[in-house]
Amino acid sequence: MSTKKFNSTNTLNELYLDERCTLNKVLRIIGKRWVSEVLVLIKEDVSRFSYLKECLTGISDNVLSNVLNELIKSELVKKEIFNDVPLRVEYKITESGLALVNVMHDLCSWGKKHIPYEVRIKPTFKKKTI
Repeated sequence: MSTKKFNSTNTLNELYLDERCTLNKVLRIIGKRWVSEVLVLIKEDVSRFSYLKECLTGISDNVLSNVLNELIKSELVKKEIFNDVPLRVEYKITESGLALVNVMHDLCSWGKKHIPYEVRIKPTFKKKTI
C-alpha cells in the first residue's frame, strides 16, 4: 500500500477537515468503494474471506483484503484467527460497526426519499456475424 506525502495539499486538507468535524473521518471510511457492501454482509453473520469474495461479484482479493484491514483498523470489524488446519479466519462486526450500519440504513432511506435515482441501461452487444 502506498503512503501519502504528509505535507501534500490533499493530506493537509484532510487533516484540517478531520479536526473540524468527525463526520469527515466517518465519510472518508464509509465512502470508499465496497466498504458499505462488506459491512452489510458481515452484519448478517460471521463471515469468512471466501464467502465475502463469493458474494461481492467483481471485487478483487487485494481490494477485499484492503477493505477488511481498513475496517479492522477502524474497529468496525473484528478478525478472529483459528489455528485449525487449514487456517481459518472469520470476520465479525463490532458493536460500533453495527451502530454504523444502522446509521447507513437511515442514510439510505433518506436518499431514497430525497435523491432521484437514475436507472442506467446496460449496453447490449450484438453478436458479430461472420
